[in-house]
Amino acid sequence: MNELKQFILSVKENNKFWLLEAKPGLFAMVEDAEENSYIPVWSNENDALQSSNEDWESYSVTTMNIDEFVDWMRELHDDNIGIAIILGSNGQMLPIPALTMKQLFSGAETDEDADRKLVGEEFYDEDWAEGIPDNWEEDYLDSLDEDELDD
Repeated sequence: MNELKQFILSVKENNKFWLLEAKPGLFAMVEDAEENSYIPVWSNENDALQSSNEDWESYSVTTMNIDEFVDWMRELHDDNIGIAIILGSNGQMLPIPALTMKQLFSGAETDEDADRKLVGEEFYDEDWAEGIPDNWEEDYLDSLDEDELDD
C-alpha cells in the first residue's frame, strides 16, 4: 500500500503520468486473465523507460498531465478500459477502474455547472463527477487493508 501512496503523491507532485505510446493516441495495453483491458501508467520516466522492452520495445515514453488524463477517463470508462498502475521498478501492476482513477486525481473541486453543460443534463452522473478530497491519502488509502489491494 505504501507504493500506491508514493505513486499517487509522485504523480500529483509532477502533475503528470508516464505512458508508452506506439504512435500518437495509441498507447500500450495489457489484459488480465479475464481479458479485461488496461492502459499501464508510471509515476516517473525511468520506470516507464525500463518497461519499454520486449513487447513494447518500439514504443516511446510520453507524458500526459493530470487534467488531460482525468478528462480521458470518461472515454476509457465508456470503452470498459481500466488503468494499470505500475508500482515501483519491479513492475507490479495494480488494476484500477477508470472511474476510480478519475476520482483519485480530480480532487474535490468540481465545477458541476460546467460538467452538466459539457455532457448534457440527461447524461450527467453525480457519482462520476464527485472527486476525492486532497487529503484522501489518510482518509481513503489508510482505510484499505492489504487484502483489498491484492484483489
